[in-house]
Amino acid sequence: MTILHVEGCIRPYAWGSRTAIAELTGRPSPTSHPEAEMWFGAHPGGPCPVHPVGDDDPTPATGDPGEGTGAAPAATEGSPVAGGDARTLESVIAADVPGQLGDSAGPDGRLPFLLKLLAADQPLSLQAHPSREQAVAGFAREDAAGVPRDAFTRNYRDDNHKPELIVALTPFDAMAGFRPVGETLRLFDVVDCPELSRFRAMLGSGADADDLRGLLTTWITLPDATVRPLVAAVAASCRRAAARVADGAEPWMVRTLETVAELGDRYPGDSGVLCALLLNHVRLEPGEAIYLDAGQLHAYVRGFGVEVMANSDNVLRGGLTTKHVDVPELMHVLTFDPLEDPVRRPDAAGRYPVPVGEFALRRVTAADPEAASVTGPAMLLGTAGRVQVDETAVPAGTDATSTALTPGDAVWVPAGTTVGLTVLDAGHPPAGAEAEAGADAGSGDHAVAFIVTVGTED
Repeated sequence: MTILHVEGCIRPYAWGSRTAIAELTGRPSPTSHPEAEMWFGAHPGGPCPVHPVGDDDPTPATGDPGEGTGAAPAATEGSPVAGGDARTLESVIAADVPGQLGDSAGPDGRLPFLLKLLAADQPLSLQAHPSREQAVAGFAREDAAGVPRDAFTRNYRDDNHKPELIVALTPFDAMAGFRPVGETLRLFDVVDCPELSRFRAMLGSGADADDLRGLLTTWITLPDATVRPLVAAVAASCRRAAARVADGAEPWMVRTLETVAELGDRYPGDSGVLCALLLNHVRLEPGEAIYLDAGQLHAYVRGFGVEVMANSDNVLRGGLTTKHVDVPELMHVLTFDPLEDPVRRPDAAGRYPVPVGEFALRRVTAADPEAASVTGPAMLLGTAGRVQVDETAVPAGTDATSTALTPGDAVWVPAGTTVGLTVLDAGHPPAGAEAEAGADAGSGDHAVAFIVTVGTED
């Protein structure tokens, strides 16, 4: 086995950017349609062509911009894909699971993770992801009911859970998990909206999770005739409050007020605007991250980042979208325990600890004192400059190869192969990136590559 170039599969969701991914990968921008995500993996909904290193530079495969998942058509053995090569990473792994995944292969023989670039110019839907048990049950239930797997109304497109970690490449705004109730009560006081007063009384009993469940259930099930004027009143009050306290309030509070006002303009009459009042509103600086486990309500608002997750495309939506919304199913999977601080930072080695075994993410910078080394199965993704990738240990009978990663390039490293990464040129962070958290943007401390392995990287 040898390392392979992986061609990213672009997903043209409406909330995506027309510039971020194109500029990172050196293509003309703005693009003709939004580019929301660029997948690197082996999910059947986003087939990624592969070819040996040294072949022509890869070209991103573009998905169908139509309604629904927006996925590129699933490739099968012998069918043409971008670049004229019939092989996808999914088919390569399926043909030799032990050789490609080694001991990391699960009982289903699938790659455990999915890596993405994510570029949001507009807020994403209010959503959560199921646990593994919920996904298995939901997938089987919808299959038994005859719901096509690519149907607009399909909730469970596979039978896997979807814990996820996103690392900011540029300043990145997100709503992530429920805010502690005490802080939300302070926010309600600042909003100063008379129409909220009866709902404010539903919080503060001391049982935060129960209070949040009760209030969210009330809001998300309000009839249209009630929710529409309530959303308008709340959005207007948030806009006034944001202007009033802009220079004196805590940053999270100002962000919340501004975001809720924006959402009220975009989605008048959508109860998801009210739900946004209950969530942590965070701004990640480049290098900072958010980890989201099953059942945690969230929505990315704006920014560019690298995201890794379990190999799943299951999304349960509750609002702020034109896509399929299933409130009862969302409520079934939600957890309501407040999330004190959703922001995570890398350790000294650039790793982001997460409590799952499907993936481990490491960030490589030009400031790293030593060349990084990793043994497959792994995926490498370039995000700035130029990074040399050299095979240093390969299975018997295999010739060692090398390649260079430039921004948007990805390489698959199969099981039993070890590669070293050496930064040849630090390049520059993506457009819009300010300083890394606590670092000078010109110091070389920006991310030049990311390494994804299965489980904890040694």
